Order: sequence, then C-alpha cells, then structure tokens
Amino acid sequence: MKKFILLFISSIILIPTYSQVVGGVHEKLAKFYEEERWEDCAFKADRMILKDKYRNDAEVYLYLAASYNRIFLLGLVDTTLLQKVPEYANAYKLALKYAKYSQKKDKKKGVYFPDNNHMLEEIAMTGIIYIDHYIEMKKVPKANSYARKILKVYSDLNIYFLHGVLSSMSGDNLTGQEVMDSVFRTMDKQAPTNIDNTKFMMVDGFDHFAHYLMGLEEPLKDSAINFTKKGLSYFPDNELLKWNLEWIENPDLETPKPKNELKSLILKDLIVFPPDDDDNDNEDDEDEEDDD
Repeated sequence: MKKFILLFISSIILIPTYSQVVGGVHEKLAKFYEEERWEDCAFKADRMILKDKYRNDAEVYLYLAASYNRIFLLGLVDTTLLQKVPEYANAYKLALKYAKYSQKKDKKKGVYFPDNNHMLEEIAMTGIIYIDHYIEMKKVPKANSYARKILKVYSDLNIYFLHGVLSSMSGDNLTGQEVMDSVFRTMDKQAPTNIDNTKFMMVDGFDHFAHYLMGLEEPLKDSAINFTKKGLSYFPDNELLKWNLEWIENPDLETPKPKNELKSLILKDLIVFPPDDDDNDNEDDEDEEDDD
C-alpha cells in the first residue's frame, strides 16, 4: 500500500468539500469542519457519542464519518500522521462505519437524508483509492469487497456497475452478469442525470473488464469488442475506451494507453493540507452541551 499511497502525494482525489451538514444544529462541529480541522471535529464527535444525549444523533455520526474520510486523505500526504495516531490507519473504514450509523439513526425521522447524500457520495468516491490499489495488486475480490462496503453507504448506477464487473472478474459470473444487465437496461432506457461525479467508476468498469476478457487463457476478443462498444455508446468521446477498442483489434498497438479522463477531472493537485499549529486552540475543551 505504501507504494500506491506515494502515487497520490502529487495527485489526490479532489472532492467538493461541503462546509457543514445541511440542516445541522451542532455549531461547534460545523465550525471545526468548515475550518478544515477534521481531527478536532472527529475528536469532539467521538466524545459526544459516548454521551446518552448524542448516542442516537445522526448529525454527530455524519460529521464523524466525513471527518474520518478527510483524515484518511490527509494521511496520504502527511506521512507523520499515522506515526502520531496509529488508529488513523483505519480512518476510511471508520468513515464507512459511521456513515452507516448516521443513516441508521436518521432512518425513521429523515431529517438529514437525502439532503446530505453529497457527503456520503464524497466518502464513496474516496473508496476508489482502495479499489484501485487492490486491482493493481491483482486482489480483485478484495477490491470488490470495498465496492460492496461502499454500496452499503452510497449507491448509484456507476458504483453498482463497477461492483458487477469486479464480481465477474472474481469468478462470480452470476452476480456480475445480473448486475451488468440491470445497469445496461437502465442506461438504455433512461440514463440517470444526477450521478455525474461517479461516472469515472463506470468507465473504469468498462476498462477493467475489457482487459480481463483479453487476459483470459483463451482471450474473448469478440466479447471484449462488444463490451467496449457498449461503453462507447454511453461515453462516445472517451479516449480511454476508444484506445481499448483499437488495442483489442491490435494488441501490439504502440500508442500509449490514455488515462480515464473522467477520473482525471476528479484527481487534482493536492489540496488536503495539515492545519497550522496556531489553528488548534482549546475550544474543543468546552462542554459538549454547548452544541445544542
């Protein structure tokens, strides 16, 4: 994982940072999050959920999830962070865990969701780091395990499709085919209009599966061509899928493989920086009841 993390030091997921929970009432948590003091926000929220008063507070769990997600991204850059706080090695897992808790706590009242689904989407998009890592390590079942975990927190057609591809690549062809057929039916009938941020995951799916089909002991060239053409019907201008089609026809193609351009729009220059020491004061020592 260390080698993979280094690749993200110069380019990391640029996720739109929302300054606070929509409809939230906890001003101290909102202030910490808005000021990008994610460790302070997580620490305070962690303390709050230990109290009966906040144990079922969906907003507190959502801040906790969102903060751990940003701490995970911060840890990719600040290499001393895990040395200082070894528990942050599980920051992304904690983000997924508390995101599920937040949804569960809000299930009956419906105060915070779907208005704050954008924060869940941020956490889901961050998961591509783990998925890409395990695909690179040729541990596709592990990559799919993360896709399934993400789907329990935030589900859309693009992530669902990637899960289907990874299922087939892991040997679960029944699930994979069922998922992909379902996605194709939806896309052919009426493609959703509110899932642009995660489109890169569907393109990734088309890319991974085409190479999987061509990498079999007996390459399935016709299937790879048809599958890639299907992808191009949804993304006609995508240079990666165009290149894949040429490569399938001519495996000796000398033109370098382009990057997933939709993912490149998400991968930007590093923007998650450690806070200045002067920004950390003793405000978080105030009693949690001040958040009401």
